[in-house]
Amino acid sequence: MTRFQLLLFFIMLSQINIAQNKKVETLKGRVVSSKQEVVGVYVLNRSKKKATITNPNGDFSVPVSLHDTLFISAVQFKNREIIITKKILDYNTFIINLDETLEELDEVVLDNRTLITAKKLGLPGADVKLLDIDERAYDTATNWSPSDTVFSIDPILNYLLGNTAKYKARAMRNKRYKAGQILYKNYLDSTFVKELKIPEHRVQEFVLYCEQDEDFDAFSKQTSEIIIKAFFKMKSKTFLVLNDE
Repeated sequence: MTRFQLLLFFIMLSQINIAQNKKVETLKGRVVSSKQEVVGVYVLNRSKKKATITNPNGDFSVPVSLHDTLFISAVQFKNREIIITKKILDYNTFIINLDETLEELDEVVLDNRTLITAKKLGLPGADVKLLDIDERAYDTATNWSPSDTVFSIDPILNYLLGNTAKYKARAMRNKRYKAGQILYKNYLDSTFVKELKIPEHRVQEFVLYCEQDEDFDAFSKQTSEIIIKAFFKMKSKTFLVLNDE
């Protein structure tokens, strides 16, 4: 074999390896925990900027390629980062054990009106919608009247067990997520993102960060593009400081 043929062989071999590494597959997985609920856990493929959230059983599916980085996050769990290997791709269902977060989240006061958490969170995906389910769960947990012909003890039990507050918090979280995604699609184009100096691979994380602002609900209802973009500019400054890479 001549030197040219040998060189050509290695070039072809490297191209095959590159093609295999870039092959996109759907990873099916399940988040498990012995103590906490596993619904609504954020699963982000940082390499492809694709994300999703787990269903009530902890199941999820997300597009991946070999060597991609998965970031798993939820308030009740410690964050996990996983590099996709061939062994992981070979699993029918990839099981991810999460450890419970024991300490409370640190809170950082940024100004006279804004209270946010400095803990970095994973990003939700637009392909899973839990809003209607959570709102129905909250309604079931709270809606009752003494004048009802059939008296239900569900609201009382849910209140005593602490489920009412949990359902309400989950419904509010998903309501904010939906509003954040609308703002993302309508206003955070590539030009404006560059103006904000937000890294492209962290735009979704920035949207989630904005959702933590106590005034986010009010801003999300604004129809003025100037006001909304001013809000994003204000939040980008603190986001870049707290998330300095």
